[in-house]
Amino acid sequence: MADRLDYGIMIFPRRAAETRRVAERAEALGFSWLGVADSPTVYQESYLHQLEALNTTRRLTVGPVVTHVTLRHPLIVGNLLATLNEIGHGRTVGVIATGNSGARGVGLAPATVKQVGEAVDAIRSYWAGVGARFDESRIPATGLARKACPLFVAADGQRMATLAGDKGDGMFYGGTMEPTVLARRIAAGRKRAEQKVWLGPAVSLASSVGAVLNEMGTLVVAIANRAFRGDLFERGIPEALHADVRAMWQRYDYAYHADSTRPLNLEIVSPALAEFLVEHFVIWGDAPRWRTKLDLLRGQGCNGMMFILGQGAAEPATEALAARLRELGEIP
Repeated sequence: MADRLDYGIMIFPRRAAETRRVAERAEALGFSWLGVADSPTVYQESYLHQLEALNTTRRLTVGPVVTHVTLRHPLIVGNLLATLNEIGHGRTVGVIATGNSGARGVGLAPATVKQVGEAVDAIRSYWAGVGARFDESRIPATGLARKACPLFVAADGQRMATLAGDKGDGMFYGGTMEPTVLARRIAAGRKRAEQKVWLGPAVSLASSVGAVLNEMGTLVVAIANRAFRGDLFERGIPEALHADVRAMWQRYDYAYHADSTRPLNLEIVSPALAEFLVEHFVIWGDAPRWRTKLDLLRGQGCNGMMFILGQGAAEPATEALAARLRELGEIP
């Protein structure tokens, strides 16, 4: 059981000025990590926003949550991360995933588990200057050592969790918080004592399922569209909802991905599936409900929570979350 939880927030890069303000406030309020979404179909360039966040802060860890090697070669990802880590004096953490919206948003298949593993190896070899291969491409040996940063592997399913345990400095888990599924993921994703497990739930202070959906339903659907791939039984989804999940896959429009200002994708989810999503992918409700959920996740061995801010305005959401965490004694 973890002694305490660390906390971060993940934002969508809409406007550079907003990112700077949120980063500054997040650091002042006691958050330790700012993740910036990497979904170029809808949002601005993640790495430029990460640079703005690093230049605005002095202690905050900053990085892509999550990046991918479908639209960017591992050489480019490795170069970006090392450059940011040098500029921020060691405050960058990279999170690598298969690339859901980044790939599917332009009609490409996400990377395979094998390709993600090869990409992690290639990035580290590039940092060491010894060269590497990725698919049919080659990264030449330069003899130049770059400023390496921790690399987490993002996982929803069991195979990616196993990859995180084998190759990651930690696992960033974005799947269901159903206890039995989460326990399997953590057991696979933490093979060494020093590996960290961070969860990436959506978050709300709303007091009902309907209010949560009104506030940030498009984000919840976006998370589910990514996390509900593969074996639905293994991922803890009741058989009665399988047809609803498949309908969501078929109708999901990446032109509106996780965009709270344009809630088109919310219309493709049945009421029963929507309620299931809020219960299993969102930390929500009043302070006692939060207390129960955080204690449960801490007891399962989680090290940190990165709250995904699906609200339209990130700044007031950051302030409200910090107030709730202070109320619970989770941050000073």
